[in-house]
Amino acid sequence: MKRMIPLACALAATVTLLFSPVPVYAQTSAAEMLEQARARSREMEELKAVLNGPDQNMRLAVFDVMVSSGDEAMRQIALDLGLASADPLMQAMAFKETILSLNRIVFTLELDTSEPDTVQQKAQAYLNANGATYEFPIAKVDKDTGVFTIKSTHTGQVNGTTLTFKNGYDTGQLDLVDETTIKGKIKAYKGGFGGFKATAKIR
Repeated sequence: MKRMIPLACALAATVTLLFSPVPVYAQTSAAEMLEQARARSREMEELKAVLNGPDQNMRLAVFDVMVSSGDEAMRQIALDLGLASADPLMQAMAFKETILSLNRIVFTLELDTSEPDTVQQKAQAYLNANGATYEFPIAKVDKDTGVFTIKSTHTGQVNGTTLTFKNGYDTGQLDLVDETTIKGKIKAYKGGFGGFKATAKIR
């Protein structure tokens, strides 16, 4: 019977805790969390102010620190502001970081009516056979050069706010048009080259 006493005491203690009023330390913990949230909010606002500020060196330095911080919220803020920035250097840095962080890019194709009729015919045949989606994986990246690997001999590169690629016989060149979208042209080969206007969401 002696062994039952500790178990009974433990059960009684558990019931007491479950039905007791919320202890003071939990209220204090909530207050502390709110204060931490306020402090973090102030920190984010200060960093945003620098990213939008007049000193380019500070903008680029803070952007680099935020992206490399390991803090995903900070990283996303830096990318959002970087892609929308009027500073071409920061925008290019944000574009490269965004593209090279993707595991694949999915494009939507449409007929390019500026191409010769024969190319448009091939493009329409391609769309009929394959649909309007074109995609490739990003297998490996070099963040220094902006080069990424699609397959062993198929590569692409980010240069400024332009993305180019060669995927087998297929080629493409697309430019950043807003914070979430790239647009440009793709030539895809399947029994002949077809020319397309292409759009992809990068965020």
